Amino acid sequence: MARKPKTDNNKIDDAGTSGKSGISTPSATAGENVWFSLPGNNDDVVISTRARIVRNLADFPFPSKMSDDDRRRVQSLVYDAFSGVENWRFIEMSGISEPGKEILRDKNVLDEECGAVVINYGDESSSCLVNGTDHIKLSSFVAGLDCEKAMKKVYHTDEMLQEKLQFAASIDFGYLTSMVKDCGTGLKFSVRMFLPSIVLSGQFESVVSLVHSKKMSIKPVFKSDQIADFSNCLFDVSTVSCAEGTELDQMAGIHSIVSVILKKERKIRSNFADNNPTVVLNFFKQSYARAMYSLLLSYEEAVSIISAVKWGLQLKLIKGISECELNGLYYRVKDGHLKYLCDNYAFTFEDDVKSSLQLQIKRLRTIVIQQAFEGIVNEKPVS
Repeated sequence: MARKPKTDNNKIDDAGTSGKSGISTPSATAGENVWFSLPGNNDDVVISTRARIVRNLADFPFPSKMSDDDRRRVQSLVYDAFSGVENWRFIEMSGISEPGKEILRDKNVLDEECGAVVINYGDESSSCLVNGTDHIKLSSFVAGLDCEKAMKKVYHTDEMLQEKLQFAASIDFGYLTSMVKDCGTGLKFSVRMFLPSIVLSGQFESVVSLVHSKKMSIKPVFKSDQIADFSNCLFDVSTVSCAEGTELDQMAGIHSIVSVILKKERKIRSNFADNNPTVVLNFFKQSYARAMYSLLLSYEEAVSIISAVKWGLQLKLIKGISECELNGLYYRVKDGHLKYLCDNYAFTFEDDVKSSLQLQIKRLRTIVIQQAFEGIVNEKPVS
């Protein structure tokens, strides 16, 4: 399907468009080549794995103590190190609009203020922040659970930079960083997990205790007061200190704890469905109906709906959509991505919606979800 710029007053047509809405989204929004839309190991429970490395250049103070001239010199050195490397693009933050920054935040590329960002435009899974808390912060993402792959990707970039840059390090403390807990390897892992069965069965506190006993952290991605809100079921499990053993020790530690949690989630999921079939079916049907009959959805509402449908797929209540499609949908319906679509494509919105960008985003989010759910078939209809 050809893309049409916003100057074109016609709506963008698409084969999957619902006839009721009069609005469609470009087929490119599916992001087939972007890392978060790809299948991954254990992606029923694990959404993504992130490996992160921080480094600082020798002979320069940490960013919080740098002069403007030092900042420019560090940025120039990092720029030169990436120059000529295929698929990497260097972007100065001063040249990025606020909507552009929001897109980077949506993709988990930008998680702090910095002077510049370098992105690998192959599958957008690797990035480098320059002059944030530290001179360099490298990140690599993979879909599903694969700590080894994420670590290999981030160290591939690290080794490339080490050929051209001298990093600050000592025999006693390892790599030197602005925060003590990051000294040592400079490596941290974070795994995003989907744990509805553990949460709804009231067994989440035992998971928290387990994670803390291994000196790791577990934090909710969202926080809702509604117990049946499935946005409550997404969590980030992360390593805390970079000084606990070698890189391989750290990788093995988080992989082990995440493996225990995902096995627990699957076991409880099976038992919960067997013992509460009507309750489970009600959770799914309420969310599915909300998706298909709503006109405006906030991001948190969308996350709850996607999560409930994901749970329904795992419980074999439905077919016609995959885990990786649902995992990718978490990112496709974020504000930054939808603002980009509104700014760059022509949509025919209802009269009372077209005057408000926030309403346009909520309307477009609803359409994206409805199009994604069009192929869903109920496996267990209500008798």
